[in-house]
Amino acid sequence: MSSILRPGVYAPVLTPFQDDGESINLAAFSANITHLATAGVGIVIGGTLGEGALLQNVERVTLIKVARETLNDIGPESFVPVISGCVGASVKECVQQAHEASAAGADAIIIAIPAYFAFVYARDKDTIKNFFTSVADKSPVPLFIYNIPFAAGGIDLDADLLMDLSEHQNIVGVKLTCGSISKGYRVALHVNSLQYKARHTLPFLVMPGSSDYLLPALIGRQHGCIAGPANLYPKTCVKVFQDGSRAVETDDFKLLRQAQALQDAITEADSVINKVGFLGIKTASNIYINQESGGTFRPPLIAPNDIAIQELGDGLKKIIEIENSL
Repeated sequence: MSSILRPGVYAPVLTPFQDDGESINLAAFSANITHLATAGVGIVIGGTLGEGALLQNVERVTLIKVARETLNDIGPESFVPVISGCVGASVKECVQQAHEASAAGADAIIIAIPAYFAFVYARDKDTIKNFFTSVADKSPVPLFIYNIPFAAGGIDLDADLLMDLSEHQNIVGVKLTCGSISKGYRVALHVNSLQYKARHTLPFLVMPGSSDYLLPALIGRQHGCIAGPANLYPKTCVKVFQDGSRAVETDDFKLLRQAQALQDAITEADSVINKVGFLGIKTASNIYINQESGGTFRPPLIAPNDIAIQELGDGLKKIIEIENSL
């Protein structure tokens, strides 16, 4: 068994809805895939930023197919992995979505613990573990764990549970949208060990859910990031990953300083986005890439107000200048 999943930068791709918020602009979505893939950024479809919880299953499948067709058209020189979000409220639904995603061309799936009944099992680690392992047992493609407490009824998977889950042969990574670099460090130490690698055919990737501490995470033995801002400045994020990884491997302090300077700019830009809210990424995409790349939001989500739009327009100029220079 082998996996094409690899360390690097991944982006939860924007789903550009038409003005009515109903239909998807598939041409704009395909252009987003091309924009990211040519920068070397992996693809996550139907993630939080892609408004995955608001997609119909048939729409998610269509997006996977369009992404795969787009990547095939670009050619092997721009090949990147495709991960699909699964948002079922039960093991059965997640398994069904996993099979649909695999058939459509996804290389892996990513799932969070369902939020609705979190009040029942939030403190039951065995039940939480069983959810992920039950899906992984029946999924035809590898599974990423998505640790996103604020969207999972407050459930925050701890390092011990994640290390336990990492021992499943079909669970191959975790996205940590919990801001805990220490948790990621502990899990990375476990899965990077020679003993772990001897037990597993597939690698396990520890991926922060943010780009604002990508370089510190790399120094902490983690494997990249899955981050919304990579939609806006993918080349800058990839440059930090590449230079940071090489600097750590080769003890090249000058290269580390170069990566640090770019990380400074990313962190500053991310703080502007965080102030507005993550949905500001879609609005900023319409400002800085083109008016169709983000599109509109699907109700009940709403666009940022005029003040927030102005903050995005002013606050991201520096990072976009850096991006365009690479």
